[in-house]
Amino acid sequence: MANQQHLNLIKQGVEEINSFAAQNPDVTIDLSGADLASMSLSGLRIQGANLAGANLAGADLQRALLNATNLTGANLSGADLSGASFHRADISGADLRDVTFESAYPPRLCIHASSFDGVRWSREQVVSFLGMLNRNADWEIRYEIVPRQS
Repeated sequence: MANQQHLNLIKQGVEEINSFAAQNPDVTIDLSGADLASMSLSGLRIQGANLAGANLAGADLQRALLNATNLTGANLSGADLSGASFHRADISGADLRDVTFESAYPPRLCIHASSFDGVRWSREQVVSFLGMLNRNADWEIRYEIVPRQS
């Protein structure tokens, strides 16, 4: 459950929560389970925060710095993540369908097995990731993308 003080700060605006995070680097910002859907959070700087289970659907997270953030089970569907950084973030079980990344740059994610554990990507995003992997000069990935049978 989100820390009420942190929730109040983010509802006051990105500048407020960013200032608090900068002045209190030893405090983990806890917005777990918070409903932040469709909020304007461009430029958010809350590294190492807890956003597990948060609803960020349709949020504007352009240029957000969410390194080492816990986003397990978070709903980011339809969010704008252009220029955002998720280095060492835990996105297992997150819904990332239809998120927007800058078309010229891949997302700043650490790719490892947990990057895909239970994560929901749209078909177009999977095709885009595979296309990036196909830039390899030595190997070619040939694939067929089909819906998973339940």
